[in-house]
Amino acid sequence: MHSETSLAPFHFGVDYIREHFGSNTPLATQQITHNLYRSNPERLIDFMIRTLELSGHESLLDVGCGNGFILGEILNRLRVGASAIGLDISPDMLALAKKNTAKALIPLTFVEGVAEDLSQYENDRFDRVLANFIFHYVEDPDVVCRELGRVVQPKGFVAISIEARHSMAQMYQLHFDAMHATGFPKDFIDRLPTGRRGKMVLDNALEILSQHFDDVTEHAYVDELVFETAEPFLNFYSAGHRYLGAQAMASGTVSNSLLESLHAEVERRVKETISHCGKFTLSKQNSIFICRGAKQATK
Repeated sequence: MHSETSLAPFHFGVDYIREHFGSNTPLATQQITHNLYRSNPERLIDFMIRTLELSGHESLLDVGCGNGFILGEILNRLRVGASAIGLDISPDMLALAKKNTAKALIPLTFVEGVAEDLSQYENDRFDRVLANFIFHYVEDPDVVCRELGRVVQPKGFVAISIEARHSMAQMYQLHFDAMHATGFPKDFIDRLPTGRRGKMVLDNALEILSQHFDDVTEHAYVDELVFETAEPFLNFYSAGHRYLGAQAMASGTVSNSLLESLHAEVERRVKETISHCGKFTLSKQNSIFICRGAKQATK
């Protein structure tokens, strides 16, 4: 999509995560859009819960619980004897998660923390450990995998949700074509991610996870988001993904007017596609990896 640069890629680290998830707008916009414009008849969250094989009595740790959207649905499947903990790096997300799960009927705790350090929990503590879409932001997947495997019970399992690097490739292609067309600096363009971020994605997840677990099974969820008008896609692109990271990195580098030009150019191109094809489509590919039998080195 773009050529090499001598400058290092933009860093989407802890500061970016806390700032990005300091508001519910990006995450909620993505969640709502995925549900409203999906082609798959089954919601992703229902697919995820189905893979958890819940009896209803589990002790559960949700690492990277975000605004509690997924956790709240899981809580509806739990009953007497169950308990849950939601852990997240963002205090703002934890506050939202508490609000969104206020009617929980089982013991529920929220903790600020990071996936790389679960030392507050002893070995074999939980029946289910969830890590949904956190590996976009993880610098060292092996450290996180070791911690997830350490705290899960031998008869339980870890459920890890990951998106493919090439997921939503149509949006990335459109984004970079429009950036070039509107005159964004080449060095700025070249430092942006060209696909879904993360050192562990679908391309290498099975290989990495198999180093930490004896039994890893992949459950693929393939979908398309179909937009028949431009407005919901533009909201998804701008508010949900903040121009694929460009907005967050633009400060001091590019002007607001240039971002406005980008928005207008993307809008023009999407409307043109819809006019010709009747729709604008984004291909999405996610998988849930069920990981059993944490290896001794992990423990």
